[in-house]
Amino acid sequence: MPRRPALLLATCATLLAITWAYWPGLSGPFLFDDLGNLDALGAYGRMDHWANFLYYISSGIADPTGRPIAMLSFLLDAHTWPAPPWPFKRTNLVVHLVNTALLGWTVATLQAAAQRRRPALRVSPLTPLLAAALWGAHPLFVSTTLYVVQREAMLPMIFVLLALLAWQRAVWCFERGRARSGWAWAVAGMGGATLLAGFSKANGFLAPMLVGLAYLWFLRPGERPAAELRQMDHAAWWCLGVPSLLVLAYLAMVGWKFWPMPRIPGREWSLSERLLSEPRALWSYAWRLVLPRAGGGGLFVDDFVPSRGWLQPWVTLPAMLALAGSAVAAIALRLRFPIATFAWLFYLAAHLLEGTTIPLELYFEHRNYLPAMFLGWPLAHAALRPGAYGRYRSATAALLLAALLLLTHQRALVWGDAALLGALSATDGSESARAQVDFAAQQVRQGNIAAGLDRIRAVQHAQQDSVDIAISVIGMECAATGALQPRTLDQSMRTLSTASKWNYRLYQWLQNAAVDPATRQCRGLGLAGLGDLIAAAERNPQNAAPRRRRDLWHARGRIALAAGNPALALRWFNAALLIAPDPEYALVQAAALGDAGMPALGIRHLDLYSHLESRRSTPPVRDMASAHVWLLHHYGYYSDELSNLRERLRADAAKSTAAAVQPDDKDRR
Repeated sequence: MPRRPALLLATCATLLAITWAYWPGLSGPFLFDDLGNLDALGAYGRMDHWANFLYYISSGIADPTGRPIAMLSFLLDAHTWPAPPWPFKRTNLVVHLVNTALLGWTVATLQAAAQRRRPALRVSPLTPLLAAALWGAHPLFVSTTLYVVQREAMLPMIFVLLALLAWQRAVWCFERGRARSGWAWAVAGMGGATLLAGFSKANGFLAPMLVGLAYLWFLRPGERPAAELRQMDHAAWWCLGVPSLLVLAYLAMVGWKFWPMPRIPGREWSLSERLLSEPRALWSYAWRLVLPRAGGGGLFVDDFVPSRGWLQPWVTLPAMLALAGSAVAAIALRLRFPIATFAWLFYLAAHLLEGTTIPLELYFEHRNYLPAMFLGWPLAHAALRPGAYGRYRSATAALLLAALLLLTHQRALVWGDAALLGALSATDGSESARAQVDFAAQQVRQGNIAAGLDRIRAVQHAQQDSVDIAISVIGMECAATGALQPRTLDQSMRTLSTASKWNYRLYQWLQNAAVDPATRQCRGLGLAGLGDLIAAAERNPQNAAPRRRRDLWHARGRIALAAGNPALALRWFNAALLIAPDPEYALVQAAALGDAGMPALGIRHLDLYSHLESRRSTPPVRDMASAHVWLLHHYGYYSDELSNLRERLRADAAKSTAAAVQPDDKDRR
């Protein structure tokens, strides 16, 4: 048995090896969703004021909770935006190392509990270290660790592991007749860790279910006095069972809501098609865990094809049957293979929120980060447990760990090079529109204009329903050649008028295009072409909702300002406010009128908003988004911003009036 100093030294060496493997990737840039999620940093001013901190921490838009713990963690790396990516990636790596160390501790705890429950089970004290190392060194998690915003997928693992350790402590207290301490650890320890996990990302709310699985497999004592077991089981029912049932009820409620819809809004599939597709996704994940790859991949995964029926594609039904069979087999074989069956059922249970009725995108590698954390344990146990051929098994495990580290290092090299990552992602994801658009833009930036335009046009021809491709090809053609081909505009207009899956980036693109000289002066497009694109989008039933109409009319107002018609711009801005009043729009639109030299029109626009606001009540707090709105109103953020803007516009209007009545030098002479 290794002594504790030797084990500590081996743990440090393992963490240093994982650091070495990941280090080249820290030089990589922000990617894809990073920019749209991190720009809230500094949006509400310096963090030296309590209100500003609350504004920021409540501004998350993902999950009903807004993921405030993840939002809080980004303040470790920057307080303003834009910011360099290296500190964010460094912190992600630190989180990954912490998870690896905590995983080793947790496996050691569960292994000791398993041995107490099954005295015949032969184990090695090095098994927890190897189990954690196999997980921490696996190259599949490069696309989580080096993708800044996926810290949201990493943080729940810390708190789920802490919840497991807290529950183990609760069991220890109950075993010794200290019921009060046991309940404290169960409620405050495990429950508090669950809340922190859930406020990092919603799948953290699965912690009671996952802890419950560990309790049934390992932590519940086999033979104890009835009173102790009764107290322990009562705590398990209220702290693990009831929360798990609530999560299942929530998933059923979501399923009931979306099941009748032929297509879920914003998606290209129905809920039944999603449920048919997810078993294929799970087996694809498992395949990548068993046969890890180097290179790119993992960033753009929109090429995962949904299942349209039981045999469309044909692997759909076999995947479902195999998944159900594996779960039944794991339950049936739990006594013979407790470690392997626990690891697999934990993996399946941890996918429940992101792999069932909640209509998320179908496939992402980072969803495996937490669920896969125990999958290295059965392998480590098989390699290191006492018995025949122990040296050969240990050597094989060491070679496997070295291979994983080398693959992770090679993949981190790719993720640290934006150009190489884009090229490999486009090669691996030949059917991924996002990968092809990203690489085409990269080719244009590098001066390979013809190849980039040929690529993006080919993708548009193949995926004529993609709004993202439609606006990307316009932007690339105008930026690269200064002209837009008529067929490109016609195809983009058809896409915007008929697309069933909407891309919210369109609204921002239209607003930016109105003030971008390269787009305004683009032959074949110009402001008139932008107006035609908006008209096409307005014909699409997807844009019938008031908030989407507001976005389009705001873009029309921007175009009118760019055309030198502020009066028309005011009418569009007013219409946007009337259909869906919002202080952010009032501020932006009034400021735009002022910047265009029409401060009086900006004041009139603010007057309209004040009238509308006086007739509205603050919506009740139901989730983090509504809590954010309440905080902004409660602390007077919007009233202060509106007052400051009104004063600025009045000052500008007074200057304009003074300049208009001031006689010029010739009149004075």
